[in-house]
Amino acid sequence: MRVDELDIPDRLADLLMSAGFRELHPPQARAIPVALEGRNLVAAIPTASGKSLIGIVPALKMLSEKAGKVLYIVPLKALASEKRDDFERFADELGFKVHMSTGDLDSDDRGMGDADVVVATSEKTDSLIRHGSSWIDDVRLVIADEIHMIHDPGRGPTLEVALTKLVRKIPDMQVIALSATISNAMDLANWLNAELIKDTWRPVPLREGVFFDWEIGFDDGSVIDVPERKDAIDALVLQTVKAGGQALVFVNSRRSTEAVASRIAEIMPKGESELTPAERVILEGESETTEMGKRLAECSLKGAAFHNAGLTYRQRRVVEDGFKSGKIKCIVATPTLAAGINLPARRVIVRDTTRFEMGGNVPISVMEVKQMCGRAGRPGYDPYGEAVLVARNAMDADHLKTDYVEHETERVTSKLFSGNVVRTHILGILATGDADSEDTLIEFMRGTFFGATSQMFGIEEVVERNVDFLEKEEMVRRNGDLIEVLPFGKRVSDLYIDPVSASILKTAVLNMRDDTDDLQTLIAASMTPDVMGMYPKKCDADRLKDVESEYEDDLLVDPGELEDYAYDFFRSDLKVALLVKDWIDEVPEETMTASMGIGPGDIRSKVDMMDWIVYAMGEIAYIFNPDAIRRIRPLTTRVRYGVKEELIDLVSLRGIGRSRARTLFDAGYATKADISCADIDAMSKLPKIGKALAEKIVRQAGGSHRTEARAEPSDDDRFLDEMAAAYGEESVQTLNADKGKVEETGPKQASLFDF
Repeated sequence: MRVDELDIPDRLADLLMSAGFRELHPPQARAIPVALEGRNLVAAIPTASGKSLIGIVPALKMLSEKAGKVLYIVPLKALASEKRDDFERFADELGFKVHMSTGDLDSDDRGMGDADVVVATSEKTDSLIRHGSSWIDDVRLVIADEIHMIHDPGRGPTLEVALTKLVRKIPDMQVIALSATISNAMDLANWLNAELIKDTWRPVPLREGVFFDWEIGFDDGSVIDVPERKDAIDALVLQTVKAGGQALVFVNSRRSTEAVASRIAEIMPKGESELTPAERVILEGESETTEMGKRLAECSLKGAAFHNAGLTYRQRRVVEDGFKSGKIKCIVATPTLAAGINLPARRVIVRDTTRFEMGGNVPISVMEVKQMCGRAGRPGYDPYGEAVLVARNAMDADHLKTDYVEHETERVTSKLFSGNVVRTHILGILATGDADSEDTLIEFMRGTFFGATSQMFGIEEVVERNVDFLEKEEMVRRNGDLIEVLPFGKRVSDLYIDPVSASILKTAVLNMRDDTDDLQTLIAASMTPDVMGMYPKKCDADRLKDVESEYEDDLLVDPGELEDYAYDFFRSDLKVALLVKDWIDEVPEETMTASMGIGPGDIRSKVDMMDWIVYAMGEIAYIFNPDAIRRIRPLTTRVRYGVKEELIDLVSLRGIGRSRARTLFDAGYATKADISCADIDAMSKLPKIGKALAEKIVRQAGGSHRTEARAEPSDDDRFLDEMAAAYGEESVQTLNADKGKVEETGPKQASLFDF
């Protein structure tokens, strides 16, 4: 089917065709007409088969007809900018506005009320519902991308609850759910009262196979010989690159990503890849170069790179862009990349099908391996895609063929009642008025995916137990059969934190004194379940032991008095607190990564989460101990920017982060008042300041300086201009971990130049 044969306005058809969308793929030709009729739809088709267009075309028709708002829900922040860009290609011509929101879970809908399309994560979507954002009532189409992620224990329950709330709140709303191929897609369709379109077609044929004894045996019966080398992964990558393709290698640990990428970089065909100065600066670690960053830059110059959670968002972005442009021929990654942005390669190599968890190595699910395999085959570039699982011996080869290559994916199941995540959602359901009693809570649960696919045995006990906890913590109050949400409970729901975290923070603020120090506060924050601990290594032992002894009798929260808190994990929480303490004491990142055995991305991840929890602590202090706010408020800023207290005034200036703030302070510019009366020419000569930034911050500080005709740009100015041209300020916002402060709604915009 051609695009202009669809039931859409001619103007929209012309726009789509001019953008390169002419012939629809078979799954698209089956699914899009169904969606254009306004029916709910679940499309379960392989990776790289054009799922996004199935949602975008009906959305564009609705937008062109001004028939309502569109909410596009993504599971990962890394996907949000891709989807925003997809819509913005058509925004000017069709006259609609797009807004992306992926964070600040304690914000209202500023900027979204005027938007016609909102791209948001499931967490942000649920947060907006909790805040009572009025524009949600105008949503007429929800697109849930990667809905099979409902199977994920971390993100799945939030997506499930958010969709349930939306369907109940807006009965005439259309739902389009996009999924990878799964065995029980009909369960999702039944839950959403949707039509199922299931297809196995791919634009690029995919062969899956097993490598053993220097040959690959594929599922179609074909066999490929692989030239022998010392290492099998090296041989598989080199064969691909020499044939003009690119390779993705999946391994199960960060350390392996670095080791394998470094080794592959040395065997790449000669000829360095080009990196701009801006890209190299980002890869090396920007203003705080780290050894990991240096290794990443050197590998990338030779055409290989590693990709893992230890890297910063900006580093990962440069690696991904380099791979898409062909400058990087091979990426060695942990499996998280498979569920991230669209990054296909001719050959995907899966070295490991197990990962280490508590108790030892456990098998990776078939679904996760299929997600990796689905990255093979670049539409428009490769005539085929190959996914290769690497066997260690003959027995392992049989196992990989039988249990992965030839095996169906596992059934997608609800994780709403796995672990303790349900208590957070029960409070949120009560706070939004979606339920007001135990009976209506149970009724709500019947409308979830869990309720649609289970007998709900024991649900009454789970609900009662969690309501009992919320009542004990004075977040809700029973009034006969009804449940009333108290101000503390409403605030906790808005803050989007675990009620147990809120209880710990409440205890901490009630125990705060005038002499409470920063580390005591950080230790209490790190003990919350929202902040995951960090595995203590041998290099941490002495420091952890010393701090534990020093604060043993002076903690704001006694671990021994917390229910369900395993004291054995206290040192992993303490390591997080010490990491953040080093951060706010301006310890160089290179020192932190080396002394703690972590990556720069670990620092960002923990800092973002602790930023959020310390902020939440301040909000809870307003309720229970306002005197504590004067200790918490400065700490919140220090955690966000990684500075000592003397730099707080300077980092309030846009474009000034920890490194530049220290440079300015050491040069005698200690306050905004000093900046306001500064000599711009003198300030512009400071490292990484430059005339443009000097003028900008003087204006922000209230100065009235004016300069004569602009001189030729300095090297610093050229550097900054190159960075902005390459990545754009908004596109390199520092994306946080699961909850944190974000770009568009924080007190100061995150900036490309903020390093």
